[in-house]
Amino acid sequence: MATEERVAKKLRMEKTEIPSLIQQDPLVAEGAEVLVEMVKEEDKEEEEEEERYTEEEKAAGEQLLKAVADGNLDQAKAAVAASADIMYRDELGRTPLHIAAEHGHLEIITWLFSERHPWNVIDYSDITAGELALQNKHDAVYEALLNEGCRAELILRAISAVLGDDDEPSTDYLQQKLHYDDDRLMDANNDAVMMGWEGPLMAEHAKMMCPQSSLSVLNVGFGLGLIDTELQKLKPQAHVIIEAHPDVYAHMLKLGWDKKEGVSILFGKWQETVPWIEHKFDAIFFDTYGEFYDDLRKFHSTIPNMLSPNGIYSWFNGLGATNQFFHDVYCRISELDLRELGLSTEYVEMATPTADERGVWDGVRQRHVPFLFVSRSFILFILNRISSYLYAYTLVYRYWVLDTYRLPICRFLTE
Repeated sequence: MATEERVAKKLRMEKTEIPSLIQQDPLVAEGAEVLVEMVKEEDKEEEEEEERYTEEEKAAGEQLLKAVADGNLDQAKAAVAASADIMYRDELGRTPLHIAAEHGHLEIITWLFSERHPWNVIDYSDITAGELALQNKHDAVYEALLNEGCRAELILRAISAVLGDDDEPSTDYLQQKLHYDDDRLMDANNDAVMMGWEGPLMAEHAKMMCPQSSLSVLNVGFGLGLIDTELQKLKPQAHVIIEAHPDVYAHMLKLGWDKKEGVSILFGKWQETVPWIEHKFDAIFFDTYGEFYDDLRKFHSTIPNMLSPNGIYSWFNGLGATNQFFHDVYCRISELDLRELGLSTEYVEMATPTADERGVWDGVRQRHVPFLFVSRSFILFILNRISSYLYAYTLVYRYWVLDTYRLPICRFLTE
């Protein structure tokens, strides 16, 4: 497929519309350059993929895709036996797993996994099989995909543990120069460390963790001070804040947080400061930057020693927040990890506040994970019917695209 057509698909518009749109909006023009480079790279990979198939293999691949769409497991197996690649893609970049998920063929999905088909593969529009199952309301299929995602990630973790991983992802972040820009904390690359739109989420976290006043609270990661400001409104008896970045720490001192009654600031990485904490907390919150899920999991493991018997633990839930399917997988993995530590996890759903408003992301590249979100108003003609889709003009890197925030509440398991 030509590069212009691929760009048009990602922009969800006719390719003849693209030049005028780019002229109208500088932000779209800037992002379009990135998009074109991405698509060129995908085109190159697609061409190389097509070249490696013989005509016989292509025919077998097409046979496989048709059999999967029809739900015919025997014919699908026959196609693979006849040299079809289990990962053969159609013109949209969709694999047998995508097609089986879209049509709700659970038996075929189970077979594909037995043939080592990856669970997290995306098509040329960055769509996963899980999203297709969810969109088409195939609940049993979605559950199977979630379970396979969890299983695969846990196996990968076990392998990584054997091989050893001494990376310290937060080291580079701590050495970067940060700056405060209105209600945003940005790093040297203009990636958002924290943004003001998260304020309502932090308010809910605080209320969930502290149902009454005079509690002892711990927060790891100050950022904009959103959660700490909310916690102060609830009049805690003791309020401990761990912050590792020197620029953020200096900002805290400038604002006078070290002089607030009952507030103690521990300057340093949580890995170095937590072992020195000897007392229990009624509420613990975790939201650091520049770390991976494995770091969150390691912090989970400290909770049994720090949380009071009736206490509540929570964290900023940005796990895989650029994709609903990946988000669900990592929420479940985190739930499993916490259960092993003797903690239950409840996710309270709430609407994501203002994260989609125009202007919120101006000048921001990303946070945590990059995701290219492209949208605009357009009209799609299909079978002489007009479907209207309204989108804001945006082409930005962002760390949040989900409509719903799942606020985690963790407590000790009871008999």
